[in-house]
Amino acid sequence: MSTLLKERLADDAIAQIAHIFSKIKPNFASQDFIHQAQSGIHKLELKARVYYLIDVLAQYLPRDFSQTALLLQQVPQHWSAHNTQDNYSFAAWPIIDYVAVYGLNHPDLALQTLKVLTPLFTAEFAIRPFLQHHFDLTYGYLQDWAKDENHHVRRLASEGCRPRLPWGQRVPYLMNNHQQIMTILEQLKDDSSDYVQRSVANNLNDISKSHPQLVVNLAQDWLVNQPTPQRHWIVKHATRGLVKAGHSDALALLGYSQTLKLQNIHFSLNKTQISMNETVQLSLSFLLLEPQNLVIDYALHLPRANGKKSVKVFKWKTGLLAAGQHQLTQSYTFKVITTRRYYQGCHDFEVLVNGQSMGFKKIELI
Repeated sequence: MSTLLKERLADDAIAQIAHIFSKIKPNFASQDFIHQAQSGIHKLELKARVYYLIDVLAQYLPRDFSQTALLLQQVPQHWSAHNTQDNYSFAAWPIIDYVAVYGLNHPDLALQTLKVLTPLFTAEFAIRPFLQHHFDLTYGYLQDWAKDENHHVRRLASEGCRPRLPWGQRVPYLMNNHQQIMTILEQLKDDSSDYVQRSVANNLNDISKSHPQLVVNLAQDWLVNQPTPQRHWIVKHATRGLVKAGHSDALALLGYSQTLKLQNIHFSLNKTQISMNETVQLSLSFLLLEPQNLVIDYALHLPRANGKKSVKVFKWKTGLLAAGQHQLTQSYTFKVITTRRYYQGCHDFEVLVNGQSMGFKKIELI
């Protein structure tokens, strides 16, 4: 059974934080910190745990941020290598976001500290208040970080300025000034790190939700004159939302035709009613008259509490399909997850081929 994310900020993480600061600050009251942190954390959800630990830490660190920053900058020296980017990395989250709460009035020192700390977890959330309140200064740092030798720092340059960063504070200026974001991404389009490439692609995917043609135009520019494999991967991943939406220019850019050579299309479900924790099987058959590059997705239209429906699109099959008869099956389980909530009533499954709807089938969640 998988562990809830919030449990990664519990007793073990608290002990890790205490252990680190006891090495850096000899008079750090480790046991008092552990007792106070543990006493109030277990009833809280994930982000509330982050803020709670920040509040507790503030009672044990110097009030003067310039003194605390010197302590924080020593944390990576004592953070065991095997703890970096594993479960213990969550213990670094409140340490990093401490900077956003108590360092906002010391932006230069705070941003320098975030650069040092970001390899332990990520400073993508902590950077957002600085973009909101000190944009020009912070943007200058992002431009420098995009050229840094450390891929964690380069990734922060991209991830930190995503306009729709999940769990991150929205920065209205970024929502309306995408060109400045793209200036950062231009420096990273050939980055050798998969970690950085994924961030660049996700940033562009964010932008595509409000400015699709802007992203398509940039992708077209990136793919001329013998583009690198990195650019090919970034463009494909960055335009995934546009492909799902059937954006004709994005499909053409990736070699997917809007003129489909399909016949005898049949889409079905093996059930008309379903309960939670049960599985429905989707079946799709069609005759392909000639070989074609196809993106076949299925979408689930879910009823919401307000009576409207939201749409979640899932991958089914992508690639060059040979001419002839094809039969595809896919299973979907209605199970509780933290990012999706189900309501009783009619749900619609839809098949999409190169963004075009090939039909709907209904199922009743009881």
